[in-house]
Amino acid sequence: MKQISGLLLLVGLCLNLNAGPRAIQFEDMFQAGRLSHLTVSPDGKWIAFAVKTPDLKNNSYHTDVYALSIENKEIKKLTDSEANYYAPRFISRDMISLVSTRTGSPQLYVLSVSEPDKIKQVMAKEITGGIGQYLWQPGARTLAFQKDIFPESESIEKSYEKEKQIEESGINVKVLTSLMYRVWNQWRDGKRSHVFLYDTFQKTIVDLTPGDFDTPPLDLGGKQDFVFSPDGKWFAYVKNTDPMVAISTNNDIFLKQLHSQEEQNITVENKGNDMNPVFSPTGKHIAYLSMNRAGFEADKKNIILYDLKRKTRKNLTGDFKFNVNEIVFSNKGKKIYFSVTESVYHPIYRLNIKSGKIHKLVHGVYSSDLNITPDDKFLIFFNQTVSFPREVFRLDIRRKKVDQLSYFNKKVFENVAMKDIELFRYQGADDEEVEGILLKPPFFDPHKKYPLVFLIHGGPQGAWGDDFHFRWNLSMFASPGYVVVAINFHGSRGYGQPFTDSVSGAWGGAPFVDLVKGQEYAVKKFDFIDKDKIVAAGASYGGFMISWIAGHHDRFKYPFSCLVTHDGIFDSRSMYYSTEELWFEEWEHGGTPWTSELFEKYNPAGAVDKFSIPMLIIHGEKDFRVPVSQGLMLFTALQRRGVKSKMLYFPDEDHFVQEPKNARFWWESVLGWFEEHL
Repeated sequence: MKQISGLLLLVGLCLNLNAGPRAIQFEDMFQAGRLSHLTVSPDGKWIAFAVKTPDLKNNSYHTDVYALSIENKEIKKLTDSEANYYAPRFISRDMISLVSTRTGSPQLYVLSVSEPDKIKQVMAKEITGGIGQYLWQPGARTLAFQKDIFPESESIEKSYEKEKQIEESGINVKVLTSLMYRVWNQWRDGKRSHVFLYDTFQKTIVDLTPGDFDTPPLDLGGKQDFVFSPDGKWFAYVKNTDPMVAISTNNDIFLKQLHSQEEQNITVENKGNDMNPVFSPTGKHIAYLSMNRAGFEADKKNIILYDLKRKTRKNLTGDFKFNVNEIVFSNKGKKIYFSVTESVYHPIYRLNIKSGKIHKLVHGVYSSDLNITPDDKFLIFFNQTVSFPREVFRLDIRRKKVDQLSYFNKKVFENVAMKDIELFRYQGADDEEVEGILLKPPFFDPHKKYPLVFLIHGGPQGAWGDDFHFRWNLSMFASPGYVVVAINFHGSRGYGQPFTDSVSGAWGGAPFVDLVKGQEYAVKKFDFIDKDKIVAAGASYGGFMISWIAGHHDRFKYPFSCLVTHDGIFDSRSMYYSTEELWFEEWEHGGTPWTSELFEKYNPAGAVDKFSIPMLIIHGEKDFRVPVSQGLMLFTALQRRGVKSKMLYFPDEDHFVQEPKNARFWWESVLGWFEEHL
């Protein structure tokens, strides 16, 4: 009977898939194409971009490059799917360069939009081990590319020889002599990231950033951290030269004269983070993003304009409220267009360089990858919402009219029902206004009661937005018939720098008060929420907060049925001694564990005796940001306390769970844990 029931259920599910609108399922969400690397042709007729798609059967991803006609919106596939192709860049009106793994390692190729089958490799000889980021010098004769090498090696080949000698020695050991010996999800093993200049005529390779430093920097970099001037005479790049990078956010911008190889640090006076240099079209100025405070990775990013001749700089957004995400010059060089984080959106602004006036062009978008057409009439960018992933959009600058150009994922979601977000505001900590997102389940009935999923973002200076997230997808959380509430508590981006600053030194303070008040407000405000069926989940700092809630759950008016923590901090003191970014810990907690009491004041491990709510713990072995020991310690504490708990340990994942089959298991486990306790 069980087998027959299972077959009937399976048949019913298959029929429902074709019966009309349905709630989003994992396969719907995960199979969507993930658009990236947007670029516009010099004649403004074509847009190229890469699309990454998962292969659940083979547990892998595949990336191809497409071209989109701006005139008729037709999409043309340029690559053959036999390898991965990504990072397209137009080098003429018809020619595109891109990186491909068709010979095994990532190498650079060129093809034409009109005849994409005629693909050619750029380098006369393959770069051993492949290349990373790349950028063409104006004129497309030379290019710069990034690669990790041993900094003492004379060449890429010599570095590779040393690497092979280490592998063949039979000695499996890592010798640590300084910080940072590992970053995010990789061991550095003594290597540095350098940028090399390749001459396509002479076939020569020159190291543009020699020395025991990293370019692009190991962390806190911008969208593009090395760039040529329009006349090809100058090269600007970013690196951190402080003696201990693990406690420093002091990325600086260096300007190198390519003919003489002379260089200067143009941001030496600023001890905060400088990044993302962009030359003006005339080559007279460099605009870059800059943070003022040393050691603070979430400081406000301002646009600084540097005059190459006068060697002077001017802050163009000092009095502007919001944090700048990315910038692009107009082709005449008189204006800068930029996006910011504002509320749950990434709106686009225009800055007049001469007058200093800033004007918002469009608000309700979640923009990224800003490009401008050669005639200065349109901005091309990616946009997304909770109900659809990235697609290509166009903004008519004069008319302020936004058009959608691509519908790459239209078929994926044509039978999927998803709601748009609703925003609400209430008085949080210190009686300041706090904003939250409400997402109703598909097929919502206002006369019914629904369980509440209470989500807590990471950062802590992150923010929930109107975006389609492939890991913490709000529509997926709502799909079983749940109401989702996601609060942008004190510390979140998008509400001004003082609001963002307020979490530092107060991890269990104002943000916790916001969550306590937010839960009560939501349940009282929205009478369709079932106050007896509430669950909470969070990752990273959100995971910290889940553990903090576990020890302070009596502060909430309505009880939680269960909790989920993903790669969260459990013991603040041991976190300091095992993570890699020490500047973050020292800023957020006001010093080191031996100088600041905040490590214990806001330490979830100090309230284990209060733990009683069932908890699912998730952690990845390759997470070096929040090491796996945090999850193991939390699981031990819960088990020893006799609290119902389960842990998912992913040996091959880092701070994120991204492998297709692992991701599916993640969603099944999280939603299953909710269902079990609701």
